[in-house]
Amino acid sequence: MPDGQPQSSALSRMTASPIEFEHPAEPGLVSVVIPTFNRARILRRAIDSALAQSYERIEVIVVDDGSTDETPGVLRDLGPRVRAIRQTNAGPAVARNTAIAHARGELVAFLDSDDTWFAWKIEAQVHALGCFPEAGLAWTDMIAVDDFGNVRSHRYLREMYGAYRLIDFPALMRQTSAVANTHENLADSSRLVPIRVGDLSVAILYGNLLHTPTVLMRRSWIGLSGGFDPSYRHGGEDYEFYSRVCALGPVALIDAAAVRYRVGASDQLTASEKLVHLAYNDLRTVSARMADPQRRRAMPAADLRRRLAECHAWVGSAELDHGRRWFAIKHLLASLCYRPRFDRRALRLTRSLVPDRIVNALRARGRPKGSANS
Repeated sequence: MPDGQPQSSALSRMTASPIEFEHPAEPGLVSVVIPTFNRARILRRAIDSALAQSYERIEVIVVDDGSTDETPGVLRDLGPRVRAIRQTNAGPAVARNTAIAHARGELVAFLDSDDTWFAWKIEAQVHALGCFPEAGLAWTDMIAVDDFGNVRSHRYLREMYGAYRLIDFPALMRQTSAVANTHENLADSSRLVPIRVGDLSVAILYGNLLHTPTVLMRRSWIGLSGGFDPSYRHGGEDYEFYSRVCALGPVALIDAAAVRYRVGASDQLTASEKLVHLAYNDLRTVSARMADPQRRRAMPAADLRRRLAECHAWVGSAELDHGRRWFAIKHLLASLCYRPRFDRRALRLTRSLVPDRIVNALRARGRPKGSANS
C-alpha cells in the first residue's frame, strides 16, 4: 500500500520530536495499540475484537500502564499475535507512544481497553487508505453501549463532539465511494455508507472530531507528528494529537459506526471529577494551534472568538463545580470578554462572586420546614 506523504509546509510547523521506531514498517500489517490500566475484567474483550477482524494481517500490542489488578495474568499466553509491554504508570499518551515505538505495521490502529470493534472495521479502513494514498488516516463513527451491552446511541460520535454540529461535512469532504465496495464480508449494516475525503486542518479547531478507537492511520504520519504529547496526562491528548495530524494533509471518514464505545463507567476520563483536566487541556490545545498564523487566519474572526469563549467557559464552569471560585471568575470573565452575552456564563460568573455561605443560607431559607438537608 502506498504510504501517503504529508504536506511539507505542515511538517515544518510540527514541534514534537519524531518517534524512533524499533522495527521497519511491514507493508500491509496493521499494529493495534491498546493501552490499559486496571481493566483486567474487560480487557480480553478488546483484545478478542481486534483478533477477530476480517482483515487478518494484524498484530496487537498491549501496554499495561502499571496496573495493580489481575491485568498481568490476563496478558499471559495470548499467542504470537499479541505482545504485552508493562511500564510504570505514566498515562495513556505515554502508553500509546510506547506501543507505537514497538509497532511493526505500516498502519496503526488505536483501541481503548474498554471498547470493542465490529469485525469489518479494519478491513474497510485499509481499503479506504489504499484507495486514497494522499490520506493519512481513516476514522469511523461509533455506537455507545453501557456495561450491560445496551445500546445508548447508534451515532455517538456526533453526540460526544459538539463540533459536528458546526461542520458541513458534505461541503468539506467530498464523497468518493461506498463501504459496500470494499469486500463482500462486510456487515450488511455497513453497506452503501459513503467514504468522504477532505481537509480538516481548520475544521478541527472548532473541537475534536476524531475519537481514538475509531482511527486507523499511517505509521509514518504518527512518527512525523511526534506522537501523543505526554504532558497531557489527564486527558485531551487525543484532541491535541489530531489537531496536529490533520495539518499534515487530507483524511478519510467512513460514515458508519464500527466501534462499540463504553459509556457511563466511573473509570473513564469523562467521569465528572476528571472534566476539569479535559477543560484545561482543551483550552491549551486551541491556544497552541492558534499560535500558528496560517491556521489562525484561516478561521473567521467571529468563530475564533466564539471558540476561545467556549474554552474559557468550560474551564470556568469546571472550576466553579470544584469549588475554586477565583479560577472560575478568571476564566468566566475571559470568556465574556471574547464573546459578550448575557447567558449562562454570566449567571455562573454571578454565582462565583457570591460567597458560599450566602448561597447556602438562601438555599436553606427556600427549603420547606422539616425537609432533609441536601
